[in-house]
Amino acid sequence: MKKVLITGGAGFVGASLAISLKQDHPSWTIISLDNLHRRGSELNIPRLRENGIQFVHGDVRIREDIEGVGAFDLLIECSAEPSVLAG
Repeated sequence: MKKVLITGGAGFVGASLAISLKQDHPSWTIISLDNLHRRGSELNIPRLRENGIQFVHGDVRIREDIEGVGAFDLLIECSAEPSVLAG
């Protein structure tokens, strides 16, 4: 069994990837970690949960947030600064 952590997992790309992975590999544990900084990303949380994906509110820049997820087999980095001006 695989445990996959997707950072930026409530954004468009991260949520879509998480759902696709879960549909293709139903026995895998998929965890979506997101700081919900981008307005509207919280709207993907119900969709994630409906597909059996665990959502964790956390920030990829905070070590304790990543460590709080526990051990995982694969990390897929989908987090990004949503603003070109801020980035």
